[in-house]
Amino acid sequence: LVLLTTRLPLDEQTSKWDTMTAALLSSIDLVSLRGYLLTGAFVLIATVFLLGKNAKASSVDLKDKPRGATETKRRREITKCPFSNEAAFIQETTEHLPPSPLDLYEDWVDHLATRWLAAGLSGQDTPGFLRAGLKRLRHSRHFLVEEPHRIKEELLLKKKNLDDPALYDEKFVAEEQSLDAQLETLQLFVAYLPDRYPEMYSYNKQEHSITVHPIETTFYIHEWMDRPLELCERIVQEDLILMRPGPALEDAKHGSEGYYMSAAAVCFSFNKLKEKLGKPAEFLHAPVPGYEHHLRKTMNMMFSKLKVEQPLWRNNWGIAPTGTLDEPLYGSDEARESRKMNEEVTEQDVKSMFLKVEYQTIRRLPRSGYLLFTVKTMVDGLDGLEHVPAKAAKCLAASIRGMSKDMRAYKGIENEQSCVAVLKYLDSVGN
Repeated sequence: LVLLTTRLPLDEQTSKWDTMTAALLSSIDLVSLRGYLLTGAFVLIATVFLLGKNAKASSVDLKDKPRGATETKRRREITKCPFSNEAAFIQETTEHLPPSPLDLYEDWVDHLATRWLAAGLSGQDTPGFLRAGLKRLRHSRHFLVEEPHRIKEELLLKKKNLDDPALYDEKFVAEEQSLDAQLETLQLFVAYLPDRYPEMYSYNKQEHSITVHPIETTFYIHEWMDRPLELCERIVQEDLILMRPGPALEDAKHGSEGYYMSAAAVCFSFNKLKEKLGKPAEFLHAPVPGYEHHLRKTMNMMFSKLKVEQPLWRNNWGIAPTGTLDEPLYGSDEARESRKMNEEVTEQDVKSMFLKVEYQTIRRLPRSGYLLFTVKTMVDGLDGLEHVPAKAAKCLAASIRGMSKDMRAYKGIENEQSCVAVLKYLDSVGN
């Protein structure tokens, strides 16, 4: 026991040592075996208590460390909105997480849609199994991703869509109950954008206005209080969707029965918004093959457990016949027909097509509890794969080979001939 206990640290343990020593010395006068056994038991219990306490204390710094990491750095970022003066932006920075493609290829100015493939992330890279591909957002810098050389063109394209009375109802929809979450989203943007991109955004506290410098336009917030999410859509390149929790499950630990679209401002990602208002998340891009079997329960649980300070991101891809940004690839029968390849497609035809990649983030809003989905759509010629690391083409080919026939058809590769043509082109680039 003495050999064992001498391995304990001596600091802050003096009183405990005195107590143990006194008990041990007093036991010397005991002459019965029973006395010795009781004394030994007392010292053993005291020793185990001290060992356990010290072990617990020494584990405090290690309990949050991932395998292989020597140190975990976490910093909580809280930013107040200058309009509401409330804490609107909250995020935990976790630099120990692997860098994302936006970190790895931060200096790229061309072929931006290929960044995720160049990093080996197709978003669908588990053969025979549909996966969400959700990852923790490493830091706040990649929440809203503005591309300076494209922002003017894309915001003007959004303005054209939203200003068209014939298109408006298909580009912005909202339930009445979503208004508070919409305002909360606007407050988050007002807090985040001028701080993250001061060269592109500025906020005037006296006028309560935000100026978007690339399009030389000032928006006065009080004019948008009945549709705050539309204003958000007009000032960033992302499309925006607000999801409300569904009915609570009887088993409280599993949260709610899914999340439902409560408001959306979408110009580039998918269409038929009116049909999707109030519908579950899986219907945003139309029913995805395998979603019900592989993902629905898992996604509902992940969304229910999502913490305010720990947003997520994911990416996916599509092959489009044109590079027109405001012709969505998903969301309707018309969109599916537009992306479908015919049987006569050749390798040269494939080369002239376009790669569309979506970078999505998902975060919980602290006040309303709604989920905010942001969708950044990027489009480049598919032949851009020839100008980036070969790993990008290999990654896309591996993703297609691992898909079920139904998922390939969902991506527009509906027959064997078109699949052969696509893979032949990608293999020629990858090799």
